[in-house]
Amino acid sequence: MIHLIMAVLLTVFLLYVAALYESTALAILAFLLAGLVAAAFLLVLWRLTALDVDLAIPMTLAESGRPVGVRFTMRAKRRLLGKTRVRVKVEGRQLPGKRGRRKWIELTAPSFGEVSERKEVTMDCAGGYEYRLRRVRVYDWTGWFYLTKRVNRSATTQLLPQVHELPLQLSGAVKNFLGESEIYDDLRGGTDNSEVFQIREYVPGDRLQNIHWKLSAKSDDLMVREHSLPKGCGIVLLLGSKGIEKSRPAQRDRFLQIAASVSFALVDAGCPHIVSWYDDVTGDPVRMRVDDEESFYEWQLRYLLAQVKGSDVDTEERYLKKYRSEACLHRLRIEPDLSVYLDGKQWHSFAKKGNLGEALGALQLYL
Repeated sequence: MIHLIMAVLLTVFLLYVAALYESTALAILAFLLAGLVAAAFLLVLWRLTALDVDLAIPMTLAESGRPVGVRFTMRAKRRLLGKTRVRVKVEGRQLPGKRGRRKWIELTAPSFGEVSERKEVTMDCAGGYEYRLRRVRVYDWTGWFYLTKRVNRSATTQLLPQVHELPLQLSGAVKNFLGESEIYDDLRGGTDNSEVFQIREYVPGDRLQNIHWKLSAKSDDLMVREHSLPKGCGIVLLLGSKGIEKSRPAQRDRFLQIAASVSFALVDAGCPHIVSWYDDVTGDPVRMRVDDEESFYEWQLRYLLAQVKGSDVDTEERYLKKYRSEACLHRLRIEPDLSVYLDGKQWHSFAKKGNLGEALGALQLYL
């Protein structure tokens, strides 16, 4: 629009000078420029009313610090008289939040039909993000004249924290922790009479109470019921919330990276564990069991969607009060000030600046 206005003003100026000096050449130049402006305006108006632009994010989950693909779809409802240069203004903001970063992105629309273009954007911190399409700018053949229209299209995605390697060593007590659980080991049998792990042939040393007499009579061999082994959670991972509302996005992301790295190290070692944090809405701890990669990603997504606010509540104390009858071997608590506590005592602080992956990789966690 600015270029169109400038061209109109230049045309008026040329006509004024041509009349002042009675110059036929300047008059012809002014009329040619006026014709070019009129043709450009009509062409851009035709393209602007015929073109529709939308955006989408195919991946609803991604990792912070990695490029996220934003797909722009352009539909030409009628012929645009050639390929069209298009610029779109996109705003990316972290949820919850007000104003985010805005950026102009260059696209090319088809002369007719529908086409999609993928552009990559990168956000450094974990959390929920919204990408909103604010303006669409359409150009003429010369690429000089354009018109702009406002739009309001949006798409959201969740960025999970980066995971770093944390050397972990588990004691026999943690590996063989039983506890009460409704989830059983798929590879080993145990002593829980409520669930049968497998039925196998009798081996000297098996208890007579475990012999399956009916099946043994049918097969002419002694068959034994082997009971299941409950997979108890001997480790509780607590996420504190004191001062989290005052922490910078980079510090909060570092806090989540530590929590995700500890949780993944436990999953990788085959150690079921509980992840818990305080819910300001219900006033109770949120508690999730983590056994595999699926539940590992599930707790992170649930935590990010919860949008935890700062609270003076002692997460560990509140958890122990509510689940005092539940046995566990170790409690790991991570605070927003980047301190990690093991069974109530500080294990390590990551408050110093530096590469978090190197800092975690240089440690050894014994449980």
